[in-house]
Amino acid sequence: MKNRIIITLLVIFFGFQLYGQERRIQEDGQTFLIHVVEKGETLFSLSKTYSVDRKELLNANPSLIFGLKTGQELRIPLAESVEKKAPQRLDQPQLEELPSFRSYRVKRKDGLHFIAKNFNLEVEDILKYNPQLEEKGLKKGQILLIPDAEDLKRIRESREARRARTEKEVSVPVNKHRVVGDETLYSIAKKYNCSIADLIKANPQVKESLRIGMELTIPEAKAAEVADVRTSDEFFIHLVESGETFWGLEREYHVTRDVLEKYNPALEQGLQAGLRIKIPVSEELPDIQVSPVNEDAFVKHLVARGETLYSLSNQYNVKITSIKKTNPVLGYRGLMAGETILIPKEVEAEPQPMLADESQQEEKPVESRSEELPAKLKPIDYSVQVFVQDRPENCMPNDGARFKKYDVALLLPLYLQANDTVNRVCLTKEEILQDAGLRSQFENPEELPDDTFKIRSEKIIYPRSENFVHFYEGVLLAVDSLQRAGMNVQLHVFDTNQKQAVVDSLIRLDVFQEVDLIIGPVFPELQGPVAEFAHQQQIPMVSPLSSSGDFETRNPWYFKINPTKDYLVRETADYIGEEYFNKNLIVLEMGEYKHLPEATLVNLCREKFFASAFLDGDRDVRFHEYNFKKEGYWGLRRILSKTRENVFIIPSATEAQVSVAVSNINSLAEDFPVTLVGLSNFQRYNSIQSEYFHHTNLHLLSPYFINYHAPVTNRFISSFRRNFSAEPNQFSFQGYDVAYYFMSALFQYGENFTDCLPYHHVALNQAEFYFDRVSRYGGFMNRGLYILNYQRNYEISVDGLEGIPLLLLTEE
Repeated sequence: MKNRIIITLLVIFFGFQLYGQERRIQEDGQTFLIHVVEKGETLFSLSKTYSVDRKELLNANPSLIFGLKTGQELRIPLAESVEKKAPQRLDQPQLEELPSFRSYRVKRKDGLHFIAKNFNLEVEDILKYNPQLEEKGLKKGQILLIPDAEDLKRIRESREARRARTEKEVSVPVNKHRVVGDETLYSIAKKYNCSIADLIKANPQVKESLRIGMELTIPEAKAAEVADVRTSDEFFIHLVESGETFWGLEREYHVTRDVLEKYNPALEQGLQAGLRIKIPVSEELPDIQVSPVNEDAFVKHLVARGETLYSLSNQYNVKITSIKKTNPVLGYRGLMAGETILIPKEVEAEPQPMLADESQQEEKPVESRSEELPAKLKPIDYSVQVFVQDRPENCMPNDGARFKKYDVALLLPLYLQANDTVNRVCLTKEEILQDAGLRSQFENPEELPDDTFKIRSEKIIYPRSENFVHFYEGVLLAVDSLQRAGMNVQLHVFDTNQKQAVVDSLIRLDVFQEVDLIIGPVFPELQGPVAEFAHQQQIPMVSPLSSSGDFETRNPWYFKINPTKDYLVRETADYIGEEYFNKNLIVLEMGEYKHLPEATLVNLCREKFFASAFLDGDRDVRFHEYNFKKEGYWGLRRILSKTRENVFIIPSATEAQVSVAVSNINSLAEDFPVTLVGLSNFQRYNSIQSEYFHHTNLHLLSPYFINYHAPVTNRFISSFRRNFSAEPNQFSFQGYDVAYYFMSALFQYGENFTDCLPYHHVALNQAEFYFDRVSRYGGFMNRGLYILNYQRNYEISVDGLEGIPLLLLTEE
């Protein structure tokens, strides 16, 4: 008993001793008392006990958003330590106002970019308030603190105003900066007038995350007083066109927006058509070196200040496309004063770059590209050797990926139920009794029910599903080819029946949770639930046929095969601007078109023609807008030239108007050199005689061209006939191309194949796929286009490719 009393007294004594020795910690000059929450305590009682504002408690303990828990350790900021501190500098941590929060439970295959985009935040915002992510990463079921985007914006604006007032009194060193709660890399780089790239280079740790309290080194060479250290020879000029975006410029020239604004202050007000801006040469451009195989086939030209591709094209009578092909780096930037470029002497021939050492090309598990070059390409009279950087190591074929099993979902409107009944022919009792053959098949014909039927002797396919059955058959041949190559792939086919309820039910199936690739649905009006599911689960989803819809603008896992009308129009305008800038261009108005996408074509061509005249310096602009309905045929003849090529564009989406226009241009072709530049929908106008297209020298850009001379196409046709006893149509070719392209990417690179698609070259039947993101956080769209020429000898030739970087073409 005595011993028990002594032990009790000792426990009480040491308990008081421990209580008197408060646990304290120091962080960045701030003292915190550690308090262990006891049962019954509240945030209000703690704030009263320690005379600390509740906002300060929340700021020091972000997890309080979930409430207090007994036994939880809290950091209590001590007021006296704050009073004794010297006035804080701007780059020292301050007590920051916290935004309101919501909780979010991490789902399977969630990514930080997806979560941030879903809540209109930056990834940095998620990481700042969830520091555990740096150590443990993102895991399914994890609870995250999601700050309110509007609150962050309000706090940021308030902080900027407060900082602006304080900066008048406090001198801040520009070489160090301590991160506060609402800052991002972009805002810090903008504050110190340096680029994000330079900021990351000086502080490699921010590649992972930007944390509150982190001390950053600001590159001194990029301070305001030495903002522009480049010489004028390190820039080239870009003329801003209507509809251009900062993302488009960044994607084309590998230069971020903050760098563009730095050298072009006018851009802070946004991009405006007609602005001439300076573009610094990016260090991220591919390392390309060109060496002529035949020195006599080229002129080495030293670029003088002020020279442009337009002026060089006129000077040497060589097309701009030819200059770019012999100098592939010009596909990534403009001309630089002082550099030497190669000018081909042969005007008629198109240069075909080739790799310097073809023996070093890796073997691929798919057909070689070399045998699939269009048979009707123009003859090659000279070539250059192009030395390029190797592809990234993570985009080398992955041997491990070839041993995995892949599941692919195919969603098509096959109308299986309708196909089950379309071959039934209803029979009446009278027909059965009158037909001896039918009567002999039934024991008691008079007792047969009213819904008696027979099956057609020659079966048909339900008309609405016929093309999609062809697409499905093409997919089957692609799967068969890859399985024979060793790929373990299982195809799951779903009939959407063109009904939203069916699609909604499909994505709830267990098998859908494990797929690695989704092809379909075909129509955008049914794609919403599947696109959302693919986004959340980070599964590549392919839209195989339609060019409409805009899921690619907001879903980074969405792939659009058919490019949009706007893209086709803009690429056609680029083609006209480079190919025919010094010709006689006639816009043949057949009716009102200002409300159509074709109006963009006219506006861009107008900009390009007048811009090329300005850049060329001494050339008259030959750009005519002719109202055929008012002025008629004979007035048109007066503006044509017999010595200069007359190039026509028809801004109309009506087949009847285009038909009338082509008919008249065909007549003019008897007396004048004419070229018609159209859009891909011209090919679908059945009322226009095909010989008119050949006689008017039609050129158009199209994502599809079936080269019947290519071995892969002939093998496909033979296989299709053998397996399905039918002739393939365009849907059959499309099904094979789409399935083979994406499944072979899975086979070569594994599930994370998206970044490797620029290096993924496979032989296809009718397409030249090249996928590029449409926006920073968006998905992908195919940009590969054939330049088709309906020649006067009644053949269709491929004059080249648009939308694909020249470097990738040289790799092929």
